[in-house]
Amino acid sequence: MLACPLAVSAERDGGDRVLSLLTAHCSDCHGKTKPEAALCFDDLRTDFAGGDSADESLVETWQRIHEQITLGAMPPEGSSQLSVMEVDYVTEWITRQLRKVGQTPNVWHKLKSPQFGNYVSHEKLFDGSHRGPGSSPPRLWRLSPYIYDQFLNGFGRHLREITAVHQPFALDTSRGEIADFAAQQVAGEATLQLLMMNCRTLAEYQTTGVVFRDHESKLRNSKRTPAEFEAILRSQDEPTDEMLRAAIVFEFELLLERVPSESEFELLVGFFRKAAKVGGNTRALQTMLQAVLMKPEAVYRMEIGLGPEDTHGRRRLSPTELAFAIAHALTDTGPSEIEVVARDGETKVDLLHLALSGELVETADIQSVVLQILDNNNMSTADYRMFTQDHGIRNTRTLRFFREFFGYHHAPNVFKDAKRIGFGDRYLTQRMVDDADQLVMHIFDRDRDVLNQLLTTDQYFVAYLGSLEHIQKDLHYIKTNKNDANFDFNTKYLQRSEAEWRHPIPIEGPSSRQYVDFYNLDHTTWDYPVQQPFQMPVGQRAGILTHPAWLIAWSGNFDNDPIRRGKWIREHLLADTIPDVPLDVNAVVPEHRDQSLRERLRVTRDEYCWKCHQKMDPLGFPFEQFDDFGRHREREVLGELLTIFPERHGDAPTTDIDTRGHIGSSGERQLDGDVKDVFELVQRLGKSERVRQSFVRHAFRFWLGRNETLGDSPTLMAADQAYVKHGGSMKAMIASLLSSDSFLYRKTN
Repeated sequence: MLACPLAVSAERDGGDRVLSLLTAHCSDCHGKTKPEAALCFDDLRTDFAGGDSADESLVETWQRIHEQITLGAMPPEGSSQLSVMEVDYVTEWITRQLRKVGQTPNVWHKLKSPQFGNYVSHEKLFDGSHRGPGSSPPRLWRLSPYIYDQFLNGFGRHLREITAVHQPFALDTSRGEIADFAAQQVAGEATLQLLMMNCRTLAEYQTTGVVFRDHESKLRNSKRTPAEFEAILRSQDEPTDEMLRAAIVFEFELLLERVPSESEFELLVGFFRKAAKVGGNTRALQTMLQAVLMKPEAVYRMEIGLGPEDTHGRRRLSPTELAFAIAHALTDTGPSEIEVVARDGETKVDLLHLALSGELVETADIQSVVLQILDNNNMSTADYRMFTQDHGIRNTRTLRFFREFFGYHHAPNVFKDAKRIGFGDRYLTQRMVDDADQLVMHIFDRDRDVLNQLLTTDQYFVAYLGSLEHIQKDLHYIKTNKNDANFDFNTKYLQRSEAEWRHPIPIEGPSSRQYVDFYNLDHTTWDYPVQQPFQMPVGQRAGILTHPAWLIAWSGNFDNDPIRRGKWIREHLLADTIPDVPLDVNAVVPEHRDQSLRERLRVTRDEYCWKCHQKMDPLGFPFEQFDDFGRHREREVLGELLTIFPERHGDAPTTDIDTRGHIGSSGERQLDGDVKDVFELVQRLGKSERVRQSFVRHAFRFWLGRNETLGDSPTLMAADQAYVKHGGSMKAMIASLLSSDSFLYRKTN
């Protein structure tokens, strides 16, 4: 069929306009004379197809152009910029041409990754120009390792101790960003192999048992066989359909929290009977159980949208889908294990039955349930005694958000040479992470002005065990544990503290107690506060960004890192973007230790570097108020590597600390300007509307498992308004997100 001449002419005119725009805005760098990246727009063709096949080189060129314009990397700052309408016109035209040759823009895949979330226009998301309706794509969201651990606990908590059950669902939590994105997590071959090995072990555990060696190296057999399985295992004859149905229903309810359909039942019964002819009832039962254990629901969260289609082409999550979606958004357990109060205000029922009874339809009902779950999972039962493995912060999903947003839990992974920090650095920094966990969850539980409090509070937890009772128990253990190598030191320390009417630190061993020095608290003379949080020394701490755990997590191995700290603020609090370091740049700080770190970083002032560094360095330099161990300081040591041992630096030269910084190009006029120190910086950030909205965007990504799009604008604005309306309530914000159209509806684009 011949193409319509008018259509061909329109496409040609469209291509001519695109070339005209690119020439007008990009010719300085991409003209005939030494074009950047060897890309000359003067010779650029717009005919994507050459003859019968696509010109691959030309297609790749237009892919690069589309990506650079979409990400806002080109034209560069300081150059003539395309307007918003011009950007839309160019990218839409390129997209249409790519589709003609069977391709879509490569950058669309990148934009699904958490590190590219900020490339969606912040202004468009919150200006009300996009009215929805919102939805998410239908998806299979691979289970997280935390959910899988809870899944295994359903077989008995001691199972992991007696047999080799592997964790098949790894998450990359190394980058300090949201780790569990639905679009990124797939069950590949290696994952499925581990799952199949686990299924075999679990099926044996439920039937014949697994063999293990106890603490005396004696072989033992452990199993947990339900009565429904015992009937089949003991039967000398072929089991009846009723016996098999009972076994199948038990396993479905245990693992999948539902009953099997008739088709599933018939398939599994047929599977059992075929296997029994070859291997007998025991082998057949194990094989059938493995088939249940490998059902898609044991691998993926099913969020397809099985409800009826509405006038917008969206399908609402079915009651079962919604119950699982809420349960896994807020906890690591299934909905049948979460007890809530029904609409009548009295009846207690599990979340799954509540959804199936039709009580999770209205927005108010969903929000009420979400708030119940959040309120019932607070830090009131936290237990940080020295031998406690599970600290007892029940709201682990919320804690995980704070960790992934702030990244302070990476502190133990930042290498600090043993000569600088002493023995047991991971132990010391892990304690700081525990302190930070308690701080953020305490602020969350209070649920007032949450973000501002997180950024500005001077009320900290340090070595707090969760309650006065826990403190007394650990102190009693320290007083009576004569087998400890530090018993004499501990006894003298306790006696000295009590003689001076001071509360001793409830930590065993002087080297362990020394970790409080990172807060500028002298472990030998500190009067430990048994009621926490408590006010830190005046003028030394303000919020989580001045917490030693955060400062260490965003430091280098041997120095502070103003660049990474500034980049974190730019991306997490200002919803801005920083391009990756160019491949031709050797990003190394000069080793001139006779100069301050600020002086050594003057190399970033070169014109080529400053284009990006002006967005980061001025935000990071105020944190020079602290050393790379997170300690507040008045002077910076020069000429040698800093250690935590002051006596080693008695003769070292020092210099004044320059804590001045600057907030620039934030997108909020009132926020921009010079700051004299880190305390002015965090105070200004804590009151910022843009910072608050950026916080909401990151919460959206965590609880919905994907980046926001312009279609999610109503969802984000409603969540932000809920936060403000309820006095800075993060719980209200989460309830708004989990009752939004973006959460409830699925639509295929």
